[in-house]
Amino acid sequence: MNYNYKPPSRFDRKKELKQFGTHIFYGEGIKTEPKYVENMKEILKKRYKMNPASEIIIINNQSGGRNTLGLVEYAEKDVKFKIKSGENIDHVWIFYDKDSFKQDAFDNTYHKIISKNKKEYLNADGDCSDKNYTRWHALWSNECFELWVLLHFKYVDAALSRKDYIPSINAEFHKMKTSLTYEKNLDNLFEILEKYGNIKHAVKRAKKLDDGLMNSNKKTNPSTGIYTLIEYFKRYLKLDL
Repeated sequence: MNYNYKPPSRFDRKKELKQFGTHIFYGEGIKTEPKYVENMKEILKKRYKMNPASEIIIINNQSGGRNTLGLVEYAEKDVKFKIKSGENIDHVWIFYDKDSFKQDAFDNTYHKIISKNKKEYLNADGDCSDKNYTRWHALWSNECFELWVLLHFKYVDAALSRKDYIPSINAEFHKMKTSLTYEKNLDNLFEILEKYGNIKHAVKRAKKLDDGLMNSNKKTNPSTGIYTLIEYFKRYLKLDL
């Protein structure tokens, strides 16, 4: 018998990440954003070793094609229906672009989403949420989602039009001597950006653009809130940010 044996203490146990709950994504786009999240979900399964019972990310493919405020109203109704049906939703993420919508409508969309999180309702992470303890997140992009893509390669603080982003992204791919061409329906965009771009720098650059706008409903061109999505999932994606 080994008299020197000591039972493992709680400090000896391997630390495990807690389950991160149920997340549902809505977006104006019908290609880029849903495919980006789907690719991210695939990587989560590999790195976090999610099993089939842990299908916690839901992409609502019926939400595309709506305008900014219409998208939020659709999400509100859908979440309400799901919760009444007995589903538990921990986080709601809404992708939307400035596009050709008026600035007031764009800014009001941010306010409408964020104002759903109340100080009197704190979720399991201690963050403000709605009365059902669902946390709402605004994933805005001004001018478009492609700003987030470009920030993986360089810092941009000048306002660009929508049509200027794809040529700029392809110019960055060309510098790397790759045969890649950016398209809106890429199935593996997250993996491409992780391999050829720099996610850590993209987050820092997006936060720099957002600095000073943090407590403002006005999200000017260029700016994007997609970095908040990556910051939330960084531990599970095993990203060093």
